[in-house]
Amino acid sequence: MIRIPDNVLKFSNGNVDLYKAWGDYFNHYRAVNFKTNVDYDRNVSFEEKTEKLHKAIEARIGEVAGINNTGFSDAIWKTNPNYRWATFAVIGSMIDMAIPEVVVDDFMQFAEVRNGGFGDNFVFDIASSDLFIVSKGANGKRHTFAQRQFNGQVALNPEPRFVTVEEDLYRILCGKRNLAEYAMKCALAMEKELSIDVYKAINDTYATLPNNFKEASFTVDGFVKLAQRVQAANGGARCVVFGTKIGLSKILPSSDYLKMQLGDIYNRMGYLTTFMGVGLFEIPQKIDDAAGDYSFALEDDKLYFISTGVQKLVKIGFEGETITITDGQYANANLTQATTLQKRWAVGIATNAKYGIMDVIA
Repeated sequence: MIRIPDNVLKFSNGNVDLYKAWGDYFNHYRAVNFKTNVDYDRNVSFEEKTEKLHKAIEARIGEVAGINNTGFSDAIWKTNPNYRWATFAVIGSMIDMAIPEVVVDDFMQFAEVRNGGFGDNFVFDIASSDLFIVSKGANGKRHTFAQRQFNGQVALNPEPRFVTVEEDLYRILCGKRNLAEYAMKCALAMEKELSIDVYKAINDTYATLPNNFKEASFTVDGFVKLAQRVQAANGGARCVVFGTKIGLSKILPSSDYLKMQLGDIYNRMGYLTTFMGVGLFEIPQKIDDAAGDYSFALEDDKLYFISTGVQKLVKIGFEGETITITDGQYANANLTQATTLQKRWAVGIATNAKYGIMDVIA
């Protein structure tokens, strides 16, 4: 079950039924569409949950708006400015509940998530992971060369991300907009953008990685050496590899005989789940919506060698709640209404752990 954050609990004023239903609905969608291993109520169909959640959202909007619409039709009271404000205040609180939880599920093996209020930035202390050097000396020597270690700091300053949607007033009055589906699309859009930010942050470090922590092409020896080096540099913490399905599919033994033995797993998964004792984990590919041609957003040629048992590689900070900016119901000449949802976050690399990147399609 998705945890309800403190700010959403406060907004709910003790009425958490909507948010429990939203968490179940969101998990149901993710489990069916993304094969995510999450809990949800299997006794009710997704279609039935959609309709029930839409009605629950409408009821909560009425409470937040503080309007008694007795004697008025839905079409009349939906033109009230308070209705529009309350609609997106409720949807914003639902997004605030879903996004951090999804991020934790998606990146829990190598990302740390923090939440803060408006005006906060996020400072991470980076302790040195180096051991002291042991040197051989002579009997009459008091000291060898002195060693000191210093901690570092990395600060992340969140920046706003926007989603602006436009809707016809007529469709709103006709009740043609399903608020459950609308909230789902907004949450998934932001989750996808955040996923792209995470992997872009890792990719952008490739050029500055030490040569011993990157490989320009795949070879079996190169794969094993990089995995060993990352594990050894992190004090023996187990190293695993992340990549898209295309990237992972390139990881194969050089022996044709071994390939034949692994054919069942390879055909079933599209890649090997373990190679030379190193676990392989798939990163779901994303579409770059801004490109307009359904290009992939994540690089298929990169594999990430990460020790998951040490300090998390990626840091993510969320600042404040989701802000909504709405047009008045009659502000536009064509009777459309634009609404912008603004969420502030920052993503960066801040760790004392060592990691590696392999280019498998050089």
